[in-house]
Amino acid sequence: MSIDKILFTPEGNAITPDQINEKIVDFGYTDAVHRIIQNSKELDRKGEVFINCASLILSNFGMTRSGRFKRKLSKKKILLSCWNEVGDSLLRIHHSVIESGLSRDRYLLELNEDKREELIAEIWLITKQILPFTMGEYSYVLVGASKILFSVIPEIVLPVDNSQWLNVFQTVDLGDVIRRMTSDIQRWENATEKKLNEVDYSKRLTTLPSVYNVMAMAARPKRVTPNHVHSRD
Repeated sequence: MSIDKILFTPEGNAITPDQINEKIVDFGYTDAVHRIIQNSKELDRKGEVFINCASLILSNFGMTRSGRFKRKLSKKKILLSCWNEVGDSLLRIHHSVIESGLSRDRYLLELNEDKREELIAEIWLITKQILPFTMGEYSYVLVGASKILFSVIPEIVLPVDNSQWLNVFQTVDLGDVIRRMTSDIQRWENATEKKLNEVDYSKRLTTLPSVYNVMAMAARPKRVTPNHVHSRD
């Protein structure tokens, strides 16, 4: 599936801001993502914010129904291990966003290309560091990793589910996803002369990845059975 179909129609026309807002209104995770954006404005060295935000996103995106994150104590232990492994790196990235003077909501686009490439490389390195903690028998391990990282740096990372990895982005590199997302948003904004992070009229989804995620999820192929339409993580 072409990534162009996320913010553009099959004919190549940019999806309008009003149409994107309609998708946001119907999006089932808007309140949870809004809480993530608000709660991750400040991170602490003990990782309490990290654990709380990651727990919230994993729960709301259905990743605590089964697998490694199902049991509350196991989930907290895994997330603490993740924080111990990559917490310093996440704190450094978070600090760089705050100290940059750039808009947090538009950080990916306002950052110059060279620094953005350095950031993407670092995010991919962090992703690989936490993969061993997110591995499960039935879970595509990159799903948990991307959602965990999104929960504390929602201005940079896209939370990618199984279907998106396999059918929308068709890659196993989170860096590629961020790079493609950035390019896609730039093209859309050039075509519409609008800012993607401002199309949620309720002002709950304010970061570029949080809005883009709504459209990336809408771009997934629907799985149809005789009685139900399934669109599972």
